[in-house]
Amino acid sequence: MRTRFLCGLFGIITATAPLAALAAPDVDAPVSSSATAAPEAEIAVTAPPVTPLPRMGWFGAGIRVGMQDLHLMPPGALVSSVNAASGQAFASGDFAVDTNAWTVTPTLHLGGSGYFFKIDVPLSFAPQLTTFGLGLYPINYGVFIPSASLFPYLSLGGAANLVDSRNTGDPSTSNKLVGAFVQVRGALGLKYFPAQGLAVSGEIGYSPWAAGILLVTPAGSSTQVRGGTGSVFDFSLGLEWL
Repeated sequence: MRTRFLCGLFGIITATAPLAALAAPDVDAPVSSSATAAPEAEIAVTAPPVTPLPRMGWFGAGIRVGMQDLHLMPPGALVSSVNAASGQAFASGDFAVDTNAWTVTPTLHLGGSGYFFKIDVPLSFAPQLTTFGLGLYPINYGVFIPSASLFPYLSLGGAANLVDSRNTGDPSTSNKLVGAFVQVRGALGLKYFPAQGLAVSGEIGYSPWAAGILLVTPAGSSTQVRGGTGSVFDFSLGLEWL
């Protein structure tokens, strides 16, 4: 009797063991991929869009407005020769050109960041004179800084200018072409881009060598020949589409 009971109990345990194994959870089973994908999908949806950095074009056109300070004076040796030939006692300052002028300068920028070529068309308006010319700057270098929207640059070149007189008391020089001057000019400039394609520009220029000759009619006086060599200083602000 006891033997039958033990055999029956052993048979029941043997029959239920596979069922228990099937029902037991597998602790080594990998976690479902959908559970790990959900946080990644949520991060991708909520990530802020990337704002592209501003770019600088290779061609630009603009205009600057500023002031110019022109100083020309003949060499002392030349004045001494004139005095010896005429018997006069002129000083170099008697032939000097010393004037301030408002300037309007249309400009072209060709080449973008790095080395570029620049062309200016300078116009200046002094109390007695108006000048108009052409500036060519083959040596220019600047670096565009996208993170700051800035473009600092250096320019080296020259300009040639014609001089026209205003209304004077002398009909021979009134509203006529009365002279010219040339200059070797270097400039430091900066462009700031508040919006794509639009730049606010500023430039400081200096000509350590300038030379010219012109006819000037001071108020209540006859026309005088003036000129020589000297320097030009200028600064300007403007807008540029680049």
